Amino acid sequence: MVLTLARRGLKKVYFPNIVFKLVRAPNLAPNQVAFRIPPNVNKLDIRDYLTHIYQIKVVDVRTMNYAAKRPVRKRDGAMRGKYVSKYKKAIITLCDYFKYPPIPDKQSLEEYEDRAEITRMNFRRLRGWKPRPQRINMRKKERYEKFNESTKEKEKDLDELD
Repeated sequence: MVLTLARRGLKKVYFPNIVFKLVRAPNLAPNQVAFRIPPNVNKLDIRDYLTHIYQIKVVDVRTMNYAAKRPVRKRDGAMRGKYVSKYKKAIITLCDYFKYPPIPDKQSLEEYEDRAEITRMNFRRLRGWKPRPQRINMRKKERYEKFNESTKEKEKDLDELD
């Protein structure tokens, strides 16, 4: 006989697949935080998520729904603008003051940018796209160096004539 979790006195643990995007909002109070969340998440889910997973004491949750923005077709038939999917914005009031994490410096992110470029190129290869060859960039660099050398030589010639 198989005992269920409820009979054993154990609680079920749900790992939500929810992405909370922290939004910087300078006009909020120091104990308030703004998040951009999926539209299907309600206030109770937000409070429960923050209290149980991140151990944050939540006082109040306010939400606002934003509609999707679609590109506009102009008279010439061209589409203007970008598609932005619908989302929900949540302003959460906390018990304690909130301090935004520091903005990372570019030097620490260089390795991640390179990694992102490599993964993008690998993804294109998998889909059958041909990646742009690096020799084009090398040619541009060579032309630029030749141009600099020739201008330096001209400047030297002009200096010698003076």
